[in-house]
Amino acid sequence: MIMSQKLELPLEPQAFAEDIFRIVSHPVMQEVYRFRHLIAKAMRDFLDGEGFVEFDPIMVGPVTDPGTRGAFEFRIPYYGREYRLMRSGILYKQLLAAAMEEGKIYFFYPNLRHEPIDAAKTGRHLVEFVQIDLEVRDADHFQVMEIAERLLKHVIDEMKKYENRLRKIWEFFGSERKSLPDVKLPLKRMTHREAVELLMEHAKDDKVIKDLERRFGVRRPQDRLSFKAEIPWEWEWYLSKIHKRPFFIHDYPRGARGFYDREYPDKPGILMDFDLLAPEGHGELSSGAAREYEVSRVFARMRETNENPELYRWYLQFLRDHGKPTAGFGIGMERLVKYICDLPSVHLARPAPKIPGVHSP
Repeated sequence: MIMSQKLELPLEPQAFAEDIFRIVSHPVMQEVYRFRHLIAKAMRDFLDGEGFVEFDPIMVGPVTDPGTRGAFEFRIPYYGREYRLMRSGILYKQLLAAAMEEGKIYFFYPNLRHEPIDAAKTGRHLVEFVQIDLEVRDADHFQVMEIAERLLKHVIDEMKKYENRLRKIWEFFGSERKSLPDVKLPLKRMTHREAVELLMEHAKDDKVIKDLERRFGVRRPQDRLSFKAEIPWEWEWYLSKIHKRPFFIHDYPRGARGFYDREYPDKPGILMDFDLLAPEGHGELSSGAAREYEVSRVFARMRETNENPELYRWYLQFLRDHGKPTAGFGIGMERLVKYICDLPSVHLARPAPKIPGVHSP
């Protein structure tokens, strides 16, 4: 059905503003949307089977997640006060995981993030997207990493049942992929330091540098690598590109993440957190961590990052009176669909996508 359809399908983001019905009604796009549904069902089946309880997302509040890597907040008037649209549900995840008898909760969380214009170039950023957000009480980051890899394996194994349909999508978009990977657990793990050291070795290759400069419009990407900061977008893509199976990076430096990611008690400056990356250049699928739950440590980290503790009064009171160890992660639905369907850009993973800088329906 897909390959017999000869309608031209414009792939650039602006096309969604110019002829959205033509795109959404195209058979290949409808098949992508069906896989989005199948992936969501596989994730819910897995989490429900693991004893998680699903909640409806909280959409507005006095504060939202401040650690979203350069994305700004959307603010709205709310009965005489200024509230924020949620950029993630991380603060509420801690609350519910601590409160619920099961200690395991999840959301299919719509996120709104005012991404900078440059984020549109990565092919992996949207202003509006869905994140499968979960949290587990009395767990650390290594324990939820095990949940993340089992969840991803479950989704991939379920989607392998539909590979004949997937191949038609892959062929339509010019993918060279022949099958989804056979996922064997545990997945490969490397620390942030090990990842940066590996990339610094590859940065000695002029061909690698020229390719990154051309693809991402950055000059001297080798100068952007640091043991004290996030891995830049272009290098994250490259690291993902040289892997054939999903893998983890963990133990990021303290300045790379928000105040809610817990610092190792015995490794100052290093956080108990992780990213799960897809191979083939698809990049980060998931980010997670053990959480700070001692109010004095959270307060100190807020001061360090210039957050106003007064805005977080309810959150600090909750931690003071009821805070417990928790850990969790979020998986971007659109990024996961992009990976499974091997799409050239994340904006193809949902109808009416909101791309930074592009005005569309």
